Amino acid sequence: MGKKAGSKILKRTMSPSFWQIERKNKRFVTKPSSGSHPSKQSIPLTVLLRDILKLTKTYSETKIIIREGQVKVDSRIRKDPNYPVGLMDVVEIIKTDSIYRLVPSKKFLSPIVIPDNEKDVKLCKVVNKSSVDKETFQYSFHDGRTMNIASSTNVPVGSTFKISLPSQKVEKIIEIKVNNLVVLTGGQNKGLIGTIKDIKESSFSRPRMIDIDADNRTIEVKSDLVMAIGEKTSELTMKGDE
Repeated sequence: MGKKAGSKILKRTMSPSFWQIERKNKRFVTKPSSGSHPSKQSIPLTVLLRDILKLTKTYSETKIIIREGQVKVDSRIRKDPNYPVGLMDVVEIIKTDSIYRLVPSKKFLSPIVIPDNEKDVKLCKVVNKSSVDKETFQYSFHDGRTMNIASSTNVPVGSTFKISLPSQKVEKIIEIKVNNLVVLTGGQNKGLIGTIKDIKESSFSRPRMIDIDADNRTIEVKSDLVMAIGEKTSELTMKGDE
């Protein structure tokens, strides 16, 4: 009889580099479950707690903590040890009162410690928009969320919603506009924070490009590699000790 599903393990040598795990001492590592983020852009909870944050020492110890409901992701308790966490997800360890957010960095994704007043707030980038009916648009976000909003609030793809968790109430909408603050989520400058200087609309042979002032220089990147995080200042903490 054939397998009903794919393998639940992953060779360490094939895991994403930003997982920061040892690759030669052991052969296999936990594979992320199917969820809100693609497997190559997310970290399983067990790897995050044991290998990156070093809050536990073994898989068994980590699994017990998660199964006991001691870990929240985006203000909801998650009991799947392999649950995938990704860009802008908020991870709360209830027993230690520790709160982390996964933000873009040179490594691609890094957890940073955030203050308690930010644990119930999240930035979500619009990756798709479709019309439900004449009065409603459905917005799809980078973390798999969807939200139906009246068509009178017509927000372009690429904008960022600041939402409260777990209610998903919209607190603010930040569009890709000149002088707004963005963070790079991909490319060789990932993790860099800068201000939009110019927006060059797409053409038949060239995607939409954005000029960003950062680190006393101007860089040009594709619009799908940036995420708006504020107007004059960032809406949330985006930097930590790497």
